[in-house]
Amino acid sequence: MAEIISLTQLKQQKQLQVHIARNCNFDQPDEIDALIVEGSLRVKNHTEFLAYLHHLYEQELTPREVFYDVFYLQPRQFARRYGLDWWRCVQYAVTFLTILKENERDEYVTFLYR
Repeated sequence: MAEIISLTQLKQQKQLQVHIARNCNFDQPDEIDALIVEGSLRVKNHTEFLAYLHHLYEQELTPREVFYDVFYLQPRQFARRYGLDWWRCVQYAVTFLTILKENERDEYVTFLYR
């Protein structure tokens, strides 16, 4: 029974990935905002999120730029440019945007509606 649930969850995750890749971009910023409002993609472990930020800094990447490009570029383009896992970065970007929305509303709006 657990395998069936796993396969169902995997299928739902794949559908969500396809939806995000097609619809969550800066031509449709409300779709990105919906991900933030829903809250299901946020990384719950903030230590993990901070470690990822540190990893980006070590690679001399700007988190804001990476989190912008994760919604701007197609998944394969993103992976080629940065050498990072697109799906994992989407989850970190949602965490980043959630924090931004809660603490710096004006910056959040500027980020989404450039």
